[in-house]
Amino acid sequence: MKTRAVTLHGRIFLRANIELLTGLHIGGAAGGLEIGGLDKPVIRNPRNNQPYIPGSSLKGKLRSLMEKVYGAPQTFRVNEGVYVHVPTNEEEYRRFYSIAGVFGTLPNHKDLTISIPTRLAIRDVPLTPESEQALRQLRTDLPYTEIKWEAAIDRVTSAAAPRQIERVPAGAVFGPAEAVYSVYAGAGETVAEVVKLFGALLEAFTYLEDDYLGGMGSRGNGQVRLRAVQVAARRLKAGQYGDAQPVAEANTLRELDREQVIATLQQIFAG
Repeated sequence: MKTRAVTLHGRIFLRANIELLTGLHIGGAAGGLEIGGLDKPVIRNPRNNQPYIPGSSLKGKLRSLMEKVYGAPQTFRVNEGVYVHVPTNEEEYRRFYSIAGVFGTLPNHKDLTISIPTRLAIRDVPLTPESEQALRQLRTDLPYTEIKWEAAIDRVTSAAAPRQIERVPAGAVFGPAEAVYSVYAGAGETVAEVVKLFGALLEAFTYLEDDYLGGMGSRGNGQVRLRAVQVAARRLKAGQYGDAQPVAEANTLRELDREQVIATLQQIFAG
């Protein structure tokens, strides 16, 4: 029986606030059908009724953008009409290492067996206390949100089919968002190689700022910017668990020196 082993050398933390430049719609389940009810409500925390950004939505969007940028083949069917990239062999895994190596893959898929746990975890992102207070004081259509009316126009009869879209208004800030990157090193991988791979996450967030988050981005929704960006790292040794060490911070993502961040992380995890 072949022995498998993986070592956790530490974790890298990326924290930032997510500022909405345009209204944000991340869909939630409608409470029921009613006359005059919303067609597309946003997701809310059932405990306080506040909208939030699910970590799954953020992680899925970042992965999707990386797949598009690198032209990764859509090899795995999630459900009807939805496909994602999952490497099918070792060559594919290495070719798209910045995707599967960061965001994870299936442990067994066709001719590929991977024993490395998923390195990236992204937390749900609540409203900042300042934004929660500001939105609560505004006279919005619903608590913390606005209603945006849209209409599909029949090209022949010009008949309109209106619908109501719930959005968190532009100017709101969610945070702190936290992405936790675990420095797992498996067979055939070096710690330096895994640390360098963290740069792919910073790359993905850069693409997000040029794209959109949530639904209906082609119609103006979901333009975001990262603010108050911080990177920290905690190196782990058996029986030792110290505080996270600050690595870098910047007012915006684009002010962050990516090469310097990776170089500092390499020093922290060296040896």
